[in-house]
Amino acid sequence: MPEKRTQERLTVDLAGLREVRADLSHDTEAGLRPGLIAAQHRLAWGARFCLALQSAEGLAARVSVNDVLVQHRQNSEYQLRIAEGLVLALERIVENYANADNRAAARINEVETELTRAITQLEKAATAQKNPSSQAHGMLS
Repeated sequence: MPEKRTQERLTVDLAGLREVRADLSHDTEAGLRPGLIAAQHRLAWGARFCLALQSAEGLAARVSVNDVLVQHRQNSEYQLRIAEGLVLALERIVENYANADNRAAARINEVETELTRAITQLEKAATAQKNPSSQAHGMLS
């Protein structure tokens, strides 16, 4: 038998999402980005050992270390892009949920206004029906 889909209630903690976004943004801008820039500056020359020795082992070691440094730089840049993307995604999510909440609140206010207007009209009609003579008397005056 196929499984029945059940209705699940999803709740979103906007304050928590804002906090996560702010923390991630701060960590990215205060730690990751400056750290990446500093590392790139310090390692711009690559591996600097065995330059005077023309041995195959030294050259192979230097090439291996340079390959590792390049991969590390690429990984760090990727991590920075992912962190920036997450910050943007969290901003959009919070904004979309806040906008949805505002639209829902506006709709609730519209419904309340319509209900209040309908109730007022019904009450006036009920009062007029209870006291038909006072309405007729008012028309003759």
